[in-house]
Amino acid sequence: MRRLFMCARRRGISSSATRPTHLEQTAHEPRVGTQAWATITRLTQLSPTTTALQLMLDNDGTGEPASRFTFVPGQWVDFYIPQIDVVGGYSITSLPSELPILELAVKASAHPPAAWCTGRAKVGDKVGVRVGGSFVLRPAPSNLFVAGGVGINPLFGMLRQLFELPEGTSKAVLLYTARTRDELVFAEELQALAQRQPERTRFWLRATREPAGALDGGATAAPGVAGLGAGGRLCELDLEEALRWLGCEPSAVREGRGVPWRAESRAREPGPGGAGCATGRLGAYVCGPPRMTDETVAALRRMGVAEVYLEKWW
Repeated sequence: MRRLFMCARRRGISSSATRPTHLEQTAHEPRVGTQAWATITRLTQLSPTTTALQLMLDNDGTGEPASRFTFVPGQWVDFYIPQIDVVGGYSITSLPSELPILELAVKASAHPPAAWCTGRAKVGDKVGVRVGGSFVLRPAPSNLFVAGGVGINPLFGMLRQLFELPEGTSKAVLLYTARTRDELVFAEELQALAQRQPERTRFWLRATREPAGALDGGATAAPGVAGLGAGGRLCELDLEEALRWLGCEPSAVREGRGVPWRAESRAREPGPGGAGCATGRLGAYVCGPPRMTDETVAALRRMGVAEVYLEKWW
């Protein structure tokens, strides 16, 4: 996964016409510590195209497995394969509390590291990892997560972290789409997470390239999961519904002006003040393919959401 992180609150969104390497793409991103070595201990097929790698961090000379290795959910690792010159970059899906176990999810592609991870890697192989990235959770009373495809990977860790926090009062909405139901990785784990605290969660999981009615509807979904089904890409109405469930209204509503949420009003900019939430601060996190992330961030900005954090994958 090659990625670009930015905070939409600070700078605009643009799509690059070129595809630099992972190290070039993330040269501006912070790294944590030094490279550590790890051993693959398990390979699991999460979907027809996505493989989970479980790693065990190796002893770093202190008597403990990589005792100085640390990360925050949402971060990724530079992924070094001894026999391949190209460096990969993959989001961490496990939690810091699970160290020295580290888990990644990799989508199959022709990119050499991804092709190795999903086709030739085997239990016992050694790899190098170094933590990087600034796309991390900034807990708020209201939290919106939007994922496309394997863009769920960093958000999965953030959601798990959010519901381990001692406060236990923040709310979260997840809008997650993939082409088919088989590609909705972590679907079972997400439903289980929502079921634990349904009053705090609303998760929508959608397969965009399966005909409506082809999947089980909301009646089969776990408590806290508002939808598990098929039909179309996310649209502004989905974002609107998610924000309203979080108790948020755009500034235009509070000020009695027109609401620039609909497609026919795309040229209009939100008024001053941003989206207002009855619960307080709102943070939005978006991860997926470039077009999906650009469109989602643009829509959220039109709605007055001030804190939008973005990571793209190619």
